[in-house]
Amino acid sequence: MAARLPACPPPSGARQSGGTGAKGRADYDWAWIESNADRHRHLLIRRTPHSGEFAFHLYWPPRRVPLSELVKVAGTRWCIEESFQAANGQIGLDHYQVRHWTAWHRHITLAMLALAFLAALAADATPATAAQPNGPPAAPT
Repeated sequence: MAARLPACPPPSGARQSGGTGAKGRADYDWAWIESNADRHRHLLIRRTPHSGEFAFHLYWPPRRVPLSELVKVAGTRWCIEESFQAANGQIGLDHYQVRHWTAWHRHITLAMLALAFLAALAADATPATAAQPNGPPAAPT
């Protein structure tokens, strides 16, 4: 299928940003195919303009949505991936040695609970207002 796609030019206005990633704003060529009669299944196709590489995303939105909304959802993937990488490093999300689904589910649940607890502590520890370098110190609240 990917061999046929480079011959197809992207529709006008299909170059959109997939969000801001580690290397800044990323613009891609997007196309979509509605894959069934009720128009709630979409194959979203992303092409990198400079390399021509493709990525495919499958979506089942509860209602009909425009292409721009599917692109926005695809762009959130980077945020989720960074969160999982942080979880792997901070709480050992990937350090499980289990033999059954129940044990794996318990490990993942406790690890995500620990990550939520650490995130709440970090949010609580940040100062409410930024200190001004040349001004008086902020009054305690």
